[in-house]
Amino acid sequence: MPMMMDDELDDLFGDRQLGEITDLPPLSTHPTGLVQRLDDLRTSGCSQKIAWSTTGCVASIAHDGCTVTLRNLYCDPATGLWNLSDGEDAKAIALLHNGHTLKHLSWNHTGTELAVIDTLGNISVSSLLTSFNHSSVSRRCMLGAEDNLSVPVGSMWLNQDRQLLLHGLAAKNPSGQWAFTGSRSKQAGPHNPHVVGEQSNRTKPNKPALVVVTRAGVIRLLYQGPDSARWLDFHAELESISTAEGLLTHATICAETESSMLVATYSISKRIRTHRVGVDWSAQSFVIDHLRTIVDCSPANNTLIASGLPHGLPHPEPQLYHLELLSPAPAPDLRKKEPLPPLLLAFFCSVPDTEKLSVDHSTFIARWELSNFKPSLHPSFSQLALKKPNGTSPSDLQPEVTFKRLQDVKVNRVIVAVRELHLATTLVLCSSDGSVEFRSRSTLDLLPRDDPDRVSSMAQVGLEFVPSDPCLHAVLSPSACALVMLDDRSTAKLKVMQMPQAYGESVLDDGIEAVAEACLMQFNMSCIGYAIYHDDLSAAMQNFQKQYLKDRPDEAQDFVSAFLSDMYRILQLKIDYSGDIKIENYLKNALHQKTLSMQLSLGYHGEEQHRTLPSKIAFATLQLRWAALTFLTGLKQIPAGTSVSAEAELSRTETVRSFFGIISWTLSLINYILDELLTLLTEVEENGPISYESIEAKIQARNTPALALLFVSQSRLLFKYNLLRFRNINGETMQSRPPNPVGRELRVLFTRSPVPPQLFEKIIADVETSIRSIYESNQMSEAERTDIEKKMLISGSVPPKLWPAIESLLTKTLESVGDDINRAALYFHDISWIGLSDDKASDRWRKEHRLDIVRKTEVPTRAKVKRCTRCCSVMEDSAPQKGTTGYLINLRRYCVCGNWWMDMEDEGKTSDGLR
Repeated sequence: MPMMMDDELDDLFGDRQLGEITDLPPLSTHPTGLVQRLDDLRTSGCSQKIAWSTTGCVASIAHDGCTVTLRNLYCDPATGLWNLSDGEDAKAIALLHNGHTLKHLSWNHTGTELAVIDTLGNISVSSLLTSFNHSSVSRRCMLGAEDNLSVPVGSMWLNQDRQLLLHGLAAKNPSGQWAFTGSRSKQAGPHNPHVVGEQSNRTKPNKPALVVVTRAGVIRLLYQGPDSARWLDFHAELESISTAEGLLTHATICAETESSMLVATYSISKRIRTHRVGVDWSAQSFVIDHLRTIVDCSPANNTLIASGLPHGLPHPEPQLYHLELLSPAPAPDLRKKEPLPPLLLAFFCSVPDTEKLSVDHSTFIARWELSNFKPSLHPSFSQLALKKPNGTSPSDLQPEVTFKRLQDVKVNRVIVAVRELHLATTLVLCSSDGSVEFRSRSTLDLLPRDDPDRVSSMAQVGLEFVPSDPCLHAVLSPSACALVMLDDRSTAKLKVMQMPQAYGESVLDDGIEAVAEACLMQFNMSCIGYAIYHDDLSAAMQNFQKQYLKDRPDEAQDFVSAFLSDMYRILQLKIDYSGDIKIENYLKNALHQKTLSMQLSLGYHGEEQHRTLPSKIAFATLQLRWAALTFLTGLKQIPAGTSVSAEAELSRTETVRSFFGIISWTLSLINYILDELLTLLTEVEENGPISYESIEAKIQARNTPALALLFVSQSRLLFKYNLLRFRNINGETMQSRPPNPVGRELRVLFTRSPVPPQLFEKIIADVETSIRSIYESNQMSEAERTDIEKKMLISGSVPPKLWPAIESLLTKTLESVGDDINRAALYFHDISWIGLSDDKASDRWRKEHRLDIVRKTEVPTRAKVKRCTRCCSVMEDSAPQKGTTGYLINLRRYCVCGNWWMDMEDEGKTSDGLR
């Protein structure tokens, strides 16, 4: 009897078969909190707790659920490596929402407006003004009744009324050169009719506007009106909801045409309803047209869903947790005019009842293609119309939308974030295990790889996000080169694309150029965007060079040169400015700043190393560009004979005083160039007659951009304009009656310069005459001149074809002006502060001092500063001087390189280099 009971007890508790059970599910491997995260996504379509703006600011909801934290990528001046900042809490947002739990974040397309939604449906908007980690209130939320019917379940920022350039596949042609395809695509509407500045100027950007759909089926439009301090809104009933099952859980919105958008909703009744919605701005109303209701939207193949589960165990029904509506997009072959039709994606996942059970955590994507067609009547109706006395034809039928269900797609991971790239032609899926997949929009197939002769993205040449730590929230950078993940404690972690070791070694042999072209494709994405942002790409390129090219200086130089060379070619950017060019035509093209900023960034490796020669050229050219832009916008020329009021004259003189630092820096640059050229000539002559080879060798050994800055037409154009404004400002202040004290101070600046500005103008004129003569005598085409200009700009090396101009400069021009130069004063003139020389005195100055890169003045020791996250330059965080014009105040919103600032709390504790 006891023996029988023992056997029964063994059977009861299953101890006898404990080691034989093979079809129990494995222990949980998904990240802690994934089940809760899926449940949040299942119950609301607005549950994005991290967002990365096109300006570079990463906003995330803190672990307490009530605070928004602002982070950004930044280049560490000590090491030159890219890192993610610790973050600053935007405390004003928590006050706006009165402590309610925050649930959704969304940046507008320009990356300056952040919409924050809490669990009660309150919506606030905060604006970035000058710094990544500082925001101000743009729209205060109206705290309403504590119910969940007004909670948004879907949102979308309206597009800008502008055209974007889409670059398609890059392929090698028979000559071995990379050829690119491109197409312009106008962003679909609706658009906010109110623009920044005068409404008659349609080149100005539209003001922000946000569309949301609430749980109760109401569609709302919040937009900034003519008065920027006031936000307006109106709403309408999108769907009539009479029962609890009709309440919405998800909504997705996409732009469709110039005046309409598509809206898809999902309700508790598990139905998807689609609508076309137009906006009547004058009447502040919507025009709503119901298109179709999809009753059965669940994954079609249930056997596929259960295939990963142990036999005989029940499996939970897959539930929709994300809805995505993709706008019409350009065809993969950009030569085709017909765009891809809208695409509706529904993401399903089986949510387990407990964290302990690890069922098949796969995602199933149901897809529908939406197509417009115009129905036609049978021909017999036309014949019937002819028999009528008046002979009228039947009226045309209205266009309809068809829904074609495509094959479902299974992804063996839980997708926690979806991102569109290349104007919605590519989808990026981020999973809870930290992996990232790049897929084609049309088929959702993984993008092909390992083709060194055909490139469309970095993912196709072997770069990837190596899975590491699991995550619950993920967001891609604007150029999709970096990723920030949040775990269940809202701890942020940065991942940058890299190339696996096994694949990377083979790339070094024949694929470096392909990697450069893939990086170039990502850079073009930042150029067609709304802001000058490519820090994520710089981090990825730095990662590749550090991993594979650290001990290969020649390959590293080839990699950067290939990127920079095609960067200027693919953007079709005018480089040859040796003719008569208006400075306004140069300054208004923002691509010049973008390309120079990228060149600047690639040559910076921390304050312990000097900038590369191409980086120095970009640095100096950006400073000259900044000076020209400051003069152009800050001082309008006064027509002869025009009287100026006393108040206007005071404002003008104070503005001139604010230019003293810029004028002094430019004069020091002129002295640096002359000193370098004379030193170069002396050192070469000591070893025999000068030659092209000896001059080029000395330039590379001294790492000096002096000769290139005289020969590159961009910098010459900027020098000529700035020197002209020097003469205008000097003459204007000298002729004022009574004598202006600003004029006396200005005269001291010019008289102290060992090289008079008018003398440098003569040198520039001689160089320009020599170069034009070579171009004309050799009958060089525009393409040949562009190649010469580009080589000088990106390498600092003047081609042998221009040797006659070099020889004339060194042996004739410098000799003719030698008597007008105070050689002793030039030798002792302080050029250590301009950030271009590599001597010990310059290194010591940059370690002991901080230069305000905007005002070109020294920053006081304990003064609070802002730091550029890209070039590591600093600006004193102080109020503008009295009398400073509004133009100059606006210019100081950005660094000279075009990037945003980061507020620094450690006042005076660090010295930031400018190499």
